[in-house]
Amino acid sequence: MLEKIKDFHDIKDLDYKELSYLADDIREFLIESISKTGGHLASNLGIVELTLSLFRNFDFDQDKIVFDVGHQSYVYKLLTGRKEGFKTLRQFHGMSGFPKRNESKYDFFETGHSSTSISAALGIARARDLKKKIIM
Repeated sequence: MLEKIKDFHDIKDLDYKELSYLADDIREFLIESISKTGGHLASNLGIVELTLSLFRNFDFDQDKIVFDVGHQSYVYKLLTGRKEGFKTLRQFHGMSGFPKRNESKYDFFETGHSSTSISAALGIARARDLKKKIIM
């Protein structure tokens, strides 16, 4: 099922059975990839369905996601076009184990460890409201 997803917008068209298959494929991909490169496995295996539901209900071309702990961003990275990057996950000049703005326009805020998300999201929302527009 993962191979059928060419763009994260495709997720909105899947029924619940297809989403379940996709979740299984994502977990299989993560286990296979992370066993070779190292990385944050458990936190990403636990957030698969949550991430899929975010993609079904939000439009990340407009909506922004701010992770409190970047350890949980692998599913998000996978679904925002960085599947090939997992070959170099956490390697020198490779894909980061955390959200990185220079990796993707969908990484709106860089985070590593906890306790940065609330103040960051509040600041982003306040800037949006002050400018009366969507922050890109």
